Amino acid sequence: MSNPKVSIIIPVYNVEKYLRECLDSVINQTLKDIAIICINDGSTDSSLEILKEYAKNDSRIHIVDKINGGLGAARNSGIKYLIDSNINPKYIYFADSDDWLDIQALEKLYNKSQESNSDICIMEVARYIEATNKIDKKDPWYTNKCYKIRKNDVCSFDEIKSVLFSSCCMAYCHLYSYEFLINYLWKNEEFYPQNLLFEDIYPHIKSLILAKRIAFLDEALYYYRIREGSIMTSSAKSKRTFDIFKTFDLIENFLIEQNLMDELKIDFYSFICGAIDSKLSLTNYKEEFIRTSKYYLDKFDGSLNKDKKIKKQHLKLMLNLNNPYDKKLIKIKNKVIYRFNRLKWSLGVE
Repeated sequence: MSNPKVSIIIPVYNVEKYLRECLDSVINQTLKDIAIICINDGSTDSSLEILKEYAKNDSRIHIVDKINGGLGAARNSGIKYLIDSNINPKYIYFADSDDWLDIQALEKLYNKSQESNSDICIMEVARYIEATNKIDKKDPWYTNKCYKIRKNDVCSFDEIKSVLFSSCCMAYCHLYSYEFLINYLWKNEEFYPQNLLFEDIYPHIKSLILAKRIAFLDEALYYYRIREGSIMTSSAKSKRTFDIFKTFDLIENFLIEQNLMDELKIDFYSFICGAIDSKLSLTNYKEEFIRTSKYYLDKFDGSLNKDKKIKKQHLKLMLNLNNPYDKKLIKIKNKVIYRFNRLKWSLGVE
């Protein structure tokens, strides 16, 4: 199988409890012409044995066994395996090994991408909340609602740049043209940043900016499992939460490189403020995170903070950072937010 329609790359790390469900959803896809690249990222449980069991019965499954290096490094290893093995798929897709796909997902993504001749096709995601055994397909963060500003089903970055920082950035939202990924996104044997939590934010921003044709599949065909003990829930509570600042730097440097910083600085700064605010609630190192946040925000003083909208975002965030639990400051913050919202309403701004 040297030219499959889709190659799906699945990093695997200590997910013996969930791996069979994931693999079953992949091998039973209605699109049969696929290559399944499973990256065993140094698992210490029975995950590798499960992979070998499935590979024995399905020749489409390829196993790459490596030392643990995280999601970014595992996905990059999968891309490199495709290159080295001369497997040239039409499209490439990334899934996580504790989640699962609707059995029509790859076929629908493939057909949509073919019809639109797109560089990227973005689909919606359903959240599966393990603790309550409920599936949520309406969370606005995981839908394409923010892209409704587009006039057509296929668009370029120019049409959606105002919502660049408002959309779900998870790797499994995207089906990439392999040619686009290799020629425009793959650099120094890397697409995803390595040794970094939140590794999919920067590639998402970069790929949307560089894509000439972006298509949308307004269906939730991927089931994202929210569970205790996952990489995100466990790492976010550690000092790895501080990786968000490295992500900011990657995005900032790319915006400057693409001559987009002046145009997107307000949205970028709003994204930074929102991200810091949300990560503060996750980390167990709140005082150190607050100090780092204040230090990081200082770099924008005198350049970005001239804009009134940016000052508003900075003010709201600094009220949180000074003392996120002070009731007086919370009241002040709420008044500030209320006043700015009233101003927006009076101007007819949504």
